[in-house]
Amino acid sequence: MTISKILELYARSGRSLHDNGLHEAALGLPEARHALDLFAGQKWLILGGDVYRPSQDAQGLEPAYENWSYEGRNFEEGIAQARKFLDSLRDPSMFIVFVVVDRSAAQ
Repeated sequence: MTISKILELYARSGRSLHDNGLHEAALGLPEARHALDLFAGQKWLILGGDVYRPSQDAQGLEPAYENWSYEGRNFEEGIAQARKFLDSLRDPSMFIVFVVVDRSAAQ
């Protein structure tokens, strides 16, 4: 059930990075915080993330160069570190791309 909620969140709220040459989607900060709750429910390991901001023309996203990483294997610690990082971001217009490993790799 939670995986479908994750997919729904990305389908509804994700911003494509296709114009950046990436096959990924970024979530705004409120949605990224919600995604962390959903990832925790699946016991997915968060290895870090990339931060983007709206481009000058506000049509796309550009790298903010404020990324983080987690090198541990404990999914709860990875999520806690991600939450701490998101809480440190002061610009509410930021977007997040998570680096995630499924629960079988996190054990």
